[in-house]
Amino acid sequence: MKKTKGPGLLLIGVGNIFASTIIAGFLLGWVVDKWLSTQPIFMLVFGLMGFVGGSLKVYRMLSDPELQ
Repeated sequence: MKKTKGPGLLLIGVGNIFASTIIAGFLLGWVVDKWLSTQPIFMLVFGLMGFVGGSLKVYRMLSDPELQ
């Protein structure tokens, strides 16, 4: 008999992954903006990319039937 994980642990991991990808995108964009001395355009672009990437990762994690 295969023991399955509870949904609570999965949801904590999903939340951490989603938040960390968005934060990493904003931080990377902030560093690039400081390096190039530009307006916060790269921070917004990389933050949006982090949001999209995090959303795709969360979708893949939650739609995997083996994790449920």
